Amino acid sequence: MADDAGAAPGAARRAIAITARRPLAGAVKTRLAADVGADVALDIYRRLLKDSFVAAEKLRSADRFVALLDEPCVSPEDAGRVGERSGGRRPIPDAPDEKVLGELGLVAGRWHLVSQRGDHLGERLANLFDDLFARGYSMVALVNGDSPALPGAYLEQAFTSLAEHRDGALALGPAADGGFYLIAVGSATWKAHSAELRRALIEARMGTATARVDVERVAARAGLTVAILPLWVDVDDGADLPVFERLTADAATDARPGGGTSRALRGEPLDTLRDVYLHVTDRCGLGCPHCYNRADRRLARELTTEEWRDIIDQCVALGTTSFVIIGGDPFLRDDLLDLVAYVSGERERRVRIFFNGRCDPSTAALLAAAGHGLIRPLLSIDGDEPVNDLIRGTGNYRDTIDAITNLAAEGLHPVVNTVLLAPVLPTLPSLARAVKEAGATQMHLILPHERGAIIENPDLIPSGAEMLAAVEELVATAAEISLTIDNVPAWRRRLLKARDFCTAGCSDIAIDPFGKVYACTITCGDPAFVAGDLRRERLEDVWRRSPALTLLRACRARDRVECAHCPVVDACGGECWVQAHYAAVAAGRPAGLRAPFPYCDLIRPLFEAFIDETRRTGRIGPVCGPAGTCATADGAAASAAAGGQAAGEADYALFDCI
Repeated sequence: MADDAGAAPGAARRAIAITARRPLAGAVKTRLAADVGADVALDIYRRLLKDSFVAAEKLRSADRFVALLDEPCVSPEDAGRVGERSGGRRPIPDAPDEKVLGELGLVAGRWHLVSQRGDHLGERLANLFDDLFARGYSMVALVNGDSPALPGAYLEQAFTSLAEHRDGALALGPAADGGFYLIAVGSATWKAHSAELRRALIEARMGTATARVDVERVAARAGLTVAILPLWVDVDDGADLPVFERLTADAATDARPGGGTSRALRGEPLDTLRDVYLHVTDRCGLGCPHCYNRADRRLARELTTEEWRDIIDQCVALGTTSFVIIGGDPFLRDDLLDLVAYVSGERERRVRIFFNGRCDPSTAALLAAAGHGLIRPLLSIDGDEPVNDLIRGTGNYRDTIDAITNLAAEGLHPVVNTVLLAPVLPTLPSLARAVKEAGATQMHLILPHERGAIIENPDLIPSGAEMLAAVEELVATAAEISLTIDNVPAWRRRLLKARDFCTAGCSDIAIDPFGKVYACTITCGDPAFVAGDLRRERLEDVWRRSPALTLLRACRARDRVECAHCPVVDACGGECWVQAHYAAVAAGRPAGLRAPFPYCDLIRPLFEAFIDETRRTGRIGPVCGPAGTCATADGAAASAAAGGQAAGEADYALFDCI
């Protein structure tokens, strides 16, 4: 029988404990059992435990524990014998460790038992830290036992994060539902801050969408560095099973109600990495109240020109045909023109560049020369002059209008980006006329991302219905002046081919200024979505083997309750999972890739109108701008049929996201 005291079983200074219950039908995964039955729930729980054990066994120089909570509460007459310290539960069954470990498929000596004690989860986690640090460990990680295909690399990353922050750190592995699959801390940090961390665990609203945030906030107030690991998932109920099945190769075929599975991942096979976003700097001279990228990492060492060139070469080797340069303000990099010339000249790939504000005639000429006829500039402007300058700073509107004119004079065909903020909506028709007069022929609309500065400015976020009315008015104005609102043809072309989320992580990726890889550029700087580090590994390895990208590819739009039976889901594809995730986080709801899209009252009416028009006319309508070809319902201009961005020559200027 396991003992709560005593020396560490092995020589390792690190300990990892998997929290678990004995796998007995009716005693585990009761919410899941309500959907699939107790026997199926038990089988799934055994598989989940096995995945957690396998992940832990990949760690070197770590002692491994099962922190077992026996399933029954003891009877009142036996409570006195159990003792107050156990919280009224029998923490370890009356059987030798070897037998209990054998029931779990584990080998005694390689694994050890430790008891969970306490009345609720937060108290039990705090007591586990106490008990394991009492055995002499320098670092302890506690991991849940219900995450499918849990990456062992994430467990090692937790210990690495603690070692890198010797001044005091807490590592948290965020779960998509708002909890955490891992929490780790060092002995010195626990000793110095045990009161605060114990309170954080006990007071955290465990089982809710704010559990991780609750712990993180208390730790931050205590002055600790909170190291966030990549996002992962767990299995709580039947709605979690589709992703479980796709992540787990040997998932039971009858795990879902009604039987059957659908295990294929989106984007497989990974034949081509098509578009790459080069997020070349976080630096920016503006302080926009809706900026999603508010992280201040300017002291970190940005990638050098040579490092970026090597990364571009790695992308090209994987088939990349188009690059997007974005920031921050890319013009704050001294080597911007060199990077543009390398992509378009030496590598002969298309390049789009997002930037803010000024571009005088000489700069426009230099940009045109560096672009070798393969460059498309995109400038941000949010509303007419009073509104834009209130948001982006005095003089920004005039600088941007002048930049449009200068770029158009060089034949660069600038695209205007506009975020659909509440104060911007009434100004859209006048803005459209102004940018058309300045020389732009194309405008792209961006829906607000509830990440970063906009969290503190929620009044800037309009409803989807308000956006819909404004977009309809803008489209009418654009038709009068021959200005393409490229979202509309991009949305229409989705009717040519069923769409399942976007192509981020399936044929597109983003790379931040420090070599970190992400599926989507909007997530750059968010450690929960890091897919790899190009200063430590090759891009091909990240592209083909990253757990973060695998998880994304395992998720589908129809996994969402809201999308499962929506009549337009195959056209809209569930829209932007990134916007959905951050909107859910901001609202304190379960997030991740099953979070509901926040602007359905904009997107669904649009697609219903497109579909109705197609049924009435037999044609999809134009799916490209004035300069391109047009596809129809019979599939003409097939290059337009692919989802995502820059799917072909005719579609190069169309954007489905950001």
